Amino acid sequence: MGYVESLGGGSTTVALQIAVALALLMLGRRLYWLFVAGMGFVVAMDMATTYLGGSGEWVTLTIGIAAGLAGALFAIFLQRLAVGIAGFAALAYFAAYMLARFTLDDRVELLVVLIAGVAGAVFASVLFDWALILLSSMAGAVLLVDTFMLDDPVALVVIVVVAIAGISIQANFMHRDKDD
Repeated sequence: MGYVESLGGGSTTVALQIAVALALLMLGRRLYWLFVAGMGFVVAMDMATTYLGGSGEWVTLTIGIAAGLAGALFAIFLQRLAVGIAGFAALAYFAAYMLARFTLDDRVELLVVLIAGVAGAVFASVLFDWALILLSSMAGAVLLVDTFMLDDPVALVVIVVVAIAGISIQANFMHRDKDD
């Protein structure tokens, strides 16, 4: 996590990260393909920064945008599978972000992240609407808070508050959609 800081906090990257975070927080369920695209963008940007760190902001942005577009197309044609994969990525990303605050053996951390990812995939497949709401709100909250590089105790509180706000907004949208 924290690819913005490794890029020197480029304004394009920061603006795009904030836009993706807000879209995930407010529209993750309503536009499920956006959730899949957003998770593709986030994971690809993080991996590109980790493995291609010195390549420049435009390279990581291009990789992130390409993965996001591929995720959106994938989601449109293979909805349930794509949402399951995005559920895996969202909960694994969230777990990795939280575990980064602790000193754990790399194998233990990988195991926890994989278990969280599998749980996210199952959750997304079984409870489609609520999984989209919860997972996109959590991912959006982490992505938004990561942009501002807050200290750990404050960051964790802000993540919870922002995620709850996203869940509330999306649940309200879902309630309105069902009334119509």
